[in-house]
Amino acid sequence: MDSRQLHHFRTIVDHGSFTQAAETLRLTQPSLSLTVRRLEEDLNVKLLSRGRSGVKTTEAGEFLYGVATSIDTLLTTATTRLAEIAAGNAGSVTLCSAPEFNWLFMPTVLRRMRERAPQVNVSLSDVEPTETLKRVLEGTAEIGIIPSTNPQRFQHIYGEQLTINRAADMEFLVALPQRLSHLPDPVRLSALTTETWLLPQRWTELSGLPELLDHLWSTAPECKPATVQEVSTLQTGLPLVAGDYGISLMPHTAQALGQRGVHFRRIEEHLPSMQALLIHRADRALTPAAQTLLDVLLDTSSELPPAS
Repeated sequence: MDSRQLHHFRTIVDHGSFTQAAETLRLTQPSLSLTVRRLEEDLNVKLLSRGRSGVKTTEAGEFLYGVATSIDTLLTTATTRLAEIAAGNAGSVTLCSAPEFNWLFMPTVLRRMRERAPQVNVSLSDVEPTETLKRVLEGTAEIGIIPSTNPQRFQHIYGEQLTINRAADMEFLVALPQRLSHLPDPVRLSALTTETWLLPQRWTELSGLPELLDHLWSTAPECKPATVQEVSTLQTGLPLVAGDYGISLMPHTAQALGQRGVHFRRIEEHLPSMQALLIHRADRALTPAAQTLLDVLLDTSSELPPAS
């Protein structure tokens, strides 16, 4: 007994006639009769009876008709679902993304993904950038977005293992407490050296804000503050700034968080922007669902202006 036989059996019952069922299935009536006879032989039970009013199911045939209907429905559903998965319109995708990108850009990405492929489940994590890199390299995350102030170095180290694209450029601003809200826009970093600067920790594998400031301080020592306090993440620094524990440099996307008591100013000195890098394994084809999300990310990225 196979799905083809069950489909033919169901069609006969639906039409109440071998002749009409044969026409619908584009088969000969003898071949259809042979299908039913083999089914009855395999199951050792009579399934249909013929009379003047047409074909009727026996008790066993009625039960098998219910089974055939269920299997037909399951096969139709499976065919549709598999076609959706193949087209990237269904399935699931795992994305690890930097909070700095998520604050401003991710809502647009997810909204567009929802519109394009509503049946795709997106699992989003905002783990540390080194963990994102690890998960993508291991294959436990299909797509990653990590921040970098030196994308050329990242490309040099990981370019053979990863496909790397620009997701967004993020300009650095200085976050100030209410006490310093009177300062002009833009403000000079050299005028803030007496303040405590709150900076995120360093990551050996990646270049971030600390490395960028190392370079700035080596070329413009007048900008180096007397006191630096390490914080676990940039977002950790926001309430500390609001509480007047220090100031911090943050990507412009942090403004989307709307932290009360924090005032953002542009920086007068030249400071390169931070890039959000879109990464996935170079040696592994993305699933259709992941490819759809990647396309949405790249489409969104293409609409964002490059850093000035």
